[in-house]
Amino acid sequence: MGRGKILPVFVAMVGLFGCVGIYSVVEFEVLEPATIHFPDRVEQLLVLNRAPVTFDAFLEEDRQGMEWNHLQILDTAITKSIIRGLLEVLEQSPIPSFRDPIVISDRKSDTANIEDLILTRPEVESICREYGADAIVSLELYTMNLDEFSQHYSDTPEVMTHYYELSSKLHWYIYLPGNPKPFDRYITVDTLFFQSIVDGVMRYTPPVIDMIRELFFESGIKYGKYLVPMWMRAYRTIYQGKGDSLREAGRLTARGEWNAAFRIWESLAEGDDSTRAAKAYHNMAVYYELEDKLDSASLLIDRALELDSLEITGDYREEMDVRLLNRKEVIEQVN
Repeated sequence: MGRGKILPVFVAMVGLFGCVGIYSVVEFEVLEPATIHFPDRVEQLLVLNRAPVTFDAFLEEDRQGMEWNHLQILDTAITKSIIRGLLEVLEQSPIPSFRDPIVISDRKSDTANIEDLILTRPEVESICREYGADAIVSLELYTMNLDEFSQHYSDTPEVMTHYYELSSKLHWYIYLPGNPKPFDRYITVDTLFFQSIVDGVMRYTPPVIDMIRELFFESGIKYGKYLVPMWMRAYRTIYQGKGDSLREAGRLTARGEWNAAFRIWESLAEGDDSTRAAKAYHNMAVYYELEDKLDSASLLIDRALELDSLEITGDYREEMDVRLLNRKEVIEQVN
């Protein structure tokens, strides 16, 4: 059985990466469903920037001395960073039709000074018809806060620690043609820290405008992960023994010889030692999960728990239950 290949739909990039005592750990990736589930008719997304260009997006102390041209420059840096982060996620989406959304940013005046004005049903239908879109993902509003902190040594005026704290809040709506109200509303809140002095030692920090770009780029990425299924790292424990057959099977998996290891586990599962048999069944379940045979893996986990109430296997039962619950939703979203 090959490891490190791309496996169907759910499992990819498998590798054995560590041994701690009588355990080893397998790292792989699972495709987790998006939080939002678009109707099946939605294929073409349109990303719309409706966030008003307003001084009110910043705290009063942050906008001291800010002129209109400064605001426009800052707004451009912020909104471009948000959209860039969002598009980076969508471009890698397992849903092919979401990888190339339409992006428009020419409707910001209709929300100036009116934070809660939503698009009407006729407006949504008109925009979707004009651009050939099935859904509008709209940035409705953003706010930002910048704080600066310094800590001094008790017996000297020298600064010991100095850092910046930037936080953002973004309001997102999703509109669908034919719906009188937004299909979904979501708020992202993010905070980044940039240290310039640590224990009295100077460190490089980027210009404030670059800090702001990074903050809102991360906010865009965060919302993108809300919209589409994402590959996430998962870890499974393989039981190994102390110089016995389980240990030999562990050495085989480390060399990628999983079929040979599986034959050892099969033999141990039929033995008289219930704890060792339970560990063998647990390991066989991991084998099947990596082959994306979740139902077989689930049955073997149950068999292991019937023989011995191993804590690690009990945790594995809970993790597998989550995967089984997510499986149908992931398949529906991707297909």
